[in-house]
Amino acid sequence: MRPKGRTLGLSAAVVAATLWGFGGIIVKLSSSSAIALTFYRLWIGAGILTVITFATGRRLTLTTMKESWLGGLLFAGDLITFYSAVKLTSIVVASLIGAFQPALVFVLARRMFGESFHRRDVMWISLAMVGVVLTVAGAKSHGHQQIDGDLFAVGALLFWTGYWLVSKRTRRHLDALEYTTGATITAAVAMTLVVVVTGQHLGRVTGGDWFWIILLAVVPGSGHLIMNWAHRYVDASISSVIGNLSSLVAALAAVVILGQVMTALQIVGVVIGLTAIAVVAYRQREPASTPLEPLE
Repeated sequence: MRPKGRTLGLSAAVVAATLWGFGGIIVKLSSSSAIALTFYRLWIGAGILTVITFATGRRLTLTTMKESWLGGLLFAGDLITFYSAVKLTSIVVASLIGAFQPALVFVLARRMFGESFHRRDVMWISLAMVGVVLTVAGAKSHGHQQIDGDLFAVGALLFWTGYWLVSKRTRRHLDALEYTTGATITAAVAMTLVVVVTGQHLGRVTGGDWFWIILLAVVPGSGHLIMNWAHRYVDASISSVIGNLSSLVAALAAVVILGQVMTALQIVGVVIGLTAIAVVAYRQREPASTPLEPLE
């Protein structure tokens, strides 16, 4: 792979993770239920992506939908469990549990894609995770943390990891926009079936909440399209570390948007996390030449 494509992929991953950082905050600001947020966010996102797909001369073929269905199901599972976690517990806990995704991806990506690393990369990846953990653990929690929310956060971690790896594999032979559109449509249909079969009520959505739902579809939603494009150029384990940037962005956004005050531990965590993620991204401009190369 040419260094230019790899650099663009790394840059795209950073942009995507930054956009995701606002997802949990938007969910918190909305009064709608997790079910309603997921249902409407997916259908709005599916509509927007479909229009863009056909407007750019692409088509949603049967092959595209067949290649996208698994990613779509995992995507739906991730959104409903993460939104539920944020509603039932704090963003702190949801982010803390989600911060361990790179560890799962690191192990599975070696088996699925044969990805290789220098031992020094593993050290920086671990340090990035430490920075994220310090950032979210140092936050002052607001509200009661319920065990159901914690369990939903674990579910979100598993769905998110599966979606990440499936998307990486599918992007080897499918256009990013077509895949993201197909996966989102599948996720929206799956969510509709869940609502119908379980008899869940979407409830009444206020005018203000429509603003947050549309924002969810556009801001974090754009992040999914951008990251799916980046999957073609960046190893899954590396992009997952960069994806953890979203937790750091969420902490900083909470200060600006929600008026929260950062603790000393959070500040230390943000500095460590941002530094480690920057080093990982910088070192990955060129692919590793030797798997798990010893430290010099």
